[in-house]
Amino acid sequence: MLWKVENGQTTLTHGKLTQLAAGLEVPIEELFSPPAPAVHKGGRRVIDRKGTAPTVDYRDNLHHFLATEIASKHYFPCLVEVSAVDDAGAAEAHSGEEFAYVLDGRVELFCEGYAPVVLSPGDSVYFDASLKHRYLTADGTPARMLCVYSHPEHFRSDLSRDEGHPTALRLLSHGDADSGGAVADAGTSAGHAAPRKRTA
Repeated sequence: MLWKVENGQTTLTHGKLTQLAAGLEVPIEELFSPPAPAVHKGGRRVIDRKGTAPTVDYRDNLHHFLATEIASKHYFPCLVEVSAVDDAGAAEAHSGEEFAYVLDGRVELFCEGYAPVVLSPGDSVYFDASLKHRYLTADGTPARMLCVYSHPEHFRSDLSRDEGHPTALRLLSHGDADSGGAVADAGTSAGHAAPRKRTA
């Protein structure tokens, strides 16, 4: 009977539906409920242990990139140690948006079109990354902040469009940084970084 119902060869009367619900030990209305959405079990996950993040030193600010094992992602989290003390024309602009949350110390943000602002622990900023910007230590003491870059296209499939990404992220993608503390010191020439060691 059930095979015939499933294959559209017959229908069930109310009495048969009542018997079926009783046999399955479910309320009769459950027989008419839409199926539950399938649970997707193919989601991605990665864990970064302390001190293992690939690190890039770009103009005196250390960038510890997180979740680098996940390709084709839209967001790029990064722990930044801010030690830079002067602008020196190092402000840059790139595609997407940027979010920064200060963890320790005080950070001075220079952002095109706005007056410089000092951010203390617990302060955050979200802005259009196409505006030229630069993070400096506000009082000469190193600071730490969590920074998240966004980009409308997947990073690893868009490496040819270098202008779309922060310089530190491009250095990372070109192999100028390794996990475990190997650092690329970008200096003033982002395209010719010389690897050196520093604790991440």
